[in-house]
Amino acid sequence: MKNSKYIITGRIEDIMEVDVLSVVDEGCGSFIIFEGRVRADKVDGSEVEKIVYESYIEMAEREIAKIESEAIEKFSVKKVIIKHRVGEVKVGEIALLVAVLSEHRKEGFEAIQYVIDEIKRRVPIWKKEILKNGKQRWVEGKND
Repeated sequence: MKNSKYIITGRIEDIMEVDVLSVVDEGCGSFIIFEGRVRADKVDGSEVEKIVYESYIEMAEREIAKIESEAIEKFSVKKVIIKHRVGEVKVGEIALLVAVLSEHRKEGFEAIQYVIDEIKRRVPIWKKEILKNGKQRWVEGKND
C-alpha cells in the first residue's frame, strides 16, 4: 500500500521533517505537535511488544479530512496536519501525529485535543496488541 494523505505505512518519524517541520507562517506564533507513541503496557502478565493497526483506509481518509476541516473552522487555526500509521508499530514508535499551526497556543491546544478525540471516536482504525509472551488481543473501544 502506498501512503495516503493521512494514513501511512512507514515510520512517521521518517516523514516529519518534510511534512511537518517545514511548516512556517509569520502570522502564527504557535506550532504544537502531539505524538501518540505505542507504550509497553502490562497485559495479562506480559508487556505489549507492538501494535498492529488495521484500517478501512478509504473511509478513514474521508473521515480524517472532515475532522481536519472541522478543527480549522471551529478553532480558527491556520493548518492541521494528521498522520496515522497502519501496520506494525513497535513500542516507542509514533502511531499518531497531530500538528496544529495557529496564531495563539490556546486554540492550537484545543484543536489538537478535538482532533485526537474525534479520530478515536469516528475513524475506522483497529488495533491488535502483540505481547512479549506471544499472545495477541484485539483492543475494543477507544483508549488512550
